[in-house]
Amino acid sequence: MGKVITVKNNKGGVGKSWLTLQMAHALTLLEKNDGNFYKVLILTSDSQNNILDFSGHSEIEIEKTLEDYVKAGERNEIRLRENLYYMPLAKSHFSKVFREKLKKSIETLKNEFDFILIDSVPVLEIDQDFLDIATDIIIPTYMDKATTGGILRLMEEIDLKKIRAIVPNRYIKSKKTEIMFEELKNNLDGTGILVTEPIKQSSVIHNLIEDGKTIWDSKSKDVEGFQMIIYSVVEELLK
Repeated sequence: MGKVITVKNNKGGVGKSWLTLQMAHALTLLEKNDGNFYKVLILTSDSQNNILDFSGHSEIEIEKTLEDYVKAGERNEIRLRENLYYMPLAKSHFSKVFREKLKKSIETLKNEFDFILIDSVPVLEIDQDFLDIATDIIIPTYMDKATTGGILRLMEEIDLKKIRAIVPNRYIKSKKTEIMFEELKNNLDGTGILVTEPIKQSSVIHNLIEDGKTIWDSKSKDVEGFQMIIYSVVEELLK
């Protein structure tokens, strides 16, 4: 049975979609014990489907969505990379009946995919469904008071045993951000939750996003540091 990884933060703009794509692509590049590679699916609760932009598929015609699969079992997920697929979302309003069917549908998908990564945004109750379904939770964050404070509140609402890593993103080094980073690590010391090195604000990443590429599509040495950070999270997911 596959794992379900929910990427979560109640604050927008912290890089959930981008981080979801980087981790998903990284997983597909790893070989399993049987010699095959991991098969990965990305889902989202964001009808803007930013994953398509970040992966270079913004112009693709969407034929079937998550709604089609949950309601009628009809699937035609979009192939983003080898062994990496995406099931887009048409809208962000869901009935109670849909949400119940969604849980069962994801359980079925776990039989086919080794990992299902969910780019989760605060959309009514479905966001809580994705947290409940998750076997693991990854939390991206900014190093500012509002966002880090929000993380600590979020951790009071969810199962701490599910949280695998917190990833500081779009990091701009300063005395204040360094203090916040150290405070975050100290607050989580002894919890078993990985706090990664910060992913720095970078023109390299900006250019890759504009070109619809992931950090794994680039052979530049400039991305090696970012790759190591993402891989440290992936290692946690493989445990």
